[in-house]
Amino acid sequence: MFDSGIAGSFQAPVILLRDVASEVGLSPDDRRIEKFSRNQERRDILSSGLLKTEEAIPLIALFQEHYGRWVSFDTATRPEMLLHQLRSSPLLLAACCLIAIRHTNMELAGRLADPLFQEVKSLLTGTILSVPQSVEFFQASVVLSFWSTTIGQSPLSLDSWLLSGFALQHGFASAVFSLSAEGTIGGRPKSKGELDRLCIWNHLCLSHLHYCVGTRRTAVLQRSHVDRCRWILDSDHATNFECRIIAEIYLYWTIYEHCYSYPVDLPKIQAALRAWKLDWEYLFEQPRTQFLQMGLHFAHLVAYDHSLKSRSAAVRESLLSEMVRLSVHIISMAMETADDRTRHLSDHIYHMITFAAVTICRLLHMYESQLTASNDLAELDKTVLTLATWLHSIGPPCHVAHTFGDVVAAFHKKLRPSAQPTSPTLSYQEADPVIDVDFASLFPDLFGTNLLGGTTPELLPDWDPNFG
Repeated sequence: MFDSGIAGSFQAPVILLRDVASEVGLSPDDRRIEKFSRNQERRDILSSGLLKTEEAIPLIALFQEHYGRWVSFDTATRPEMLLHQLRSSPLLLAACCLIAIRHTNMELAGRLADPLFQEVKSLLTGTILSVPQSVEFFQASVVLSFWSTTIGQSPLSLDSWLLSGFALQHGFASAVFSLSAEGTIGGRPKSKGELDRLCIWNHLCLSHLHYCVGTRRTAVLQRSHVDRCRWILDSDHATNFECRIIAEIYLYWTIYEHCYSYPVDLPKIQAALRAWKLDWEYLFEQPRTQFLQMGLHFAHLVAYDHSLKSRSAAVRESLLSEMVRLSVHIISMAMETADDRTRHLSDHIYHMITFAAVTICRLLHMYESQLTASNDLAELDKTVLTLATWLHSIGPPCHVAHTFGDVVAAFHKKLRPSAQPTSPTLSYQEADPVIDVDFASLFPDLFGTNLLGGTTPELLPDWDPNFG
């Protein structure tokens, strides 16, 4: 179905976002990455002196409050006790603190985020091939794969597809989930403990599918694995959050199966997405449905984007306008439903929002004349600029939203130089397409193009405005 690598004329969404940042001058310094020695003494971040106990407790409390449900932490456990428990897993402890520290302040994040990131990579290198794996390894894999952009300040700073794939393969052979290689689970969850473990498994599946779609690579999952994710629905303990996770797993499996097929069959894709929405319609009447709606818009956008690039359909004004409409809806929905949880969303939400903004910029750059008749171009530019400002407002410069705000602003300036704001914000002014060394230094390990052997796909694929 998909290529195992990234080769091909079609650029996948997360690959596009990485190359956008690279195109405006942001690159990593690989000399800062040190190899892990299997013989070094295994110590956690407290015993090594990297973090003090009084610094770790509020970080663990923050993680438990905003991210604990992703890894089935007990909400009744006091942060001090949770910290004590986490010390048995240096990788999970470091991962939790690394996520939390991006939500503190620039002084603390500036001092500790990068050393924590290097520690996480070292610990991961030393543990990923160990057999058997504990439940804490799977919890750490969920954290690191869902928030890989947050922890390294760039898409693919850790390869979430590879990490989640490794974790799932370990899961097939692990007694933690009672899974066989064929995907058979020992039984539907009967207790809260069983449900918690299957929730962790489902979250790994979702992260893996996010990055199968986002990087256009092959899944280690089969349909039987996906179908067994539904077994949580039979539990009396299943929450709205877990139901939405399962719905999203099926959505991304649908994208994986249909949206990148050759040749593109838009009617078939649209029918599959309609069937998905009908199957999960009851969730659209419950709270927090905006993320499912954004995901559905994203699925259609990916399909239309692929259709243009693969030249399986004529570039018509209606198709272009629909892509613009979907992109605007994703952006508007994100901003209009913002609340105190927004800064703690998974990285994939920010990937979708940024991909929508980048898509608008590319469409305006390539098809301005075709879009003029049915779209207010000035309003579209304003939407992108408003999004950049909104992203910058969500958190400090070490927050992933701020990173993508810089990317959106810089990319808009690059492709829409004649559509600059009359009164640009300071953050927009600073997002110079010709990024200087001082600006680049704010982003450790940012959007490295050498991740794929030095091959950088074309930033603007071969969309022919005259085709059709």
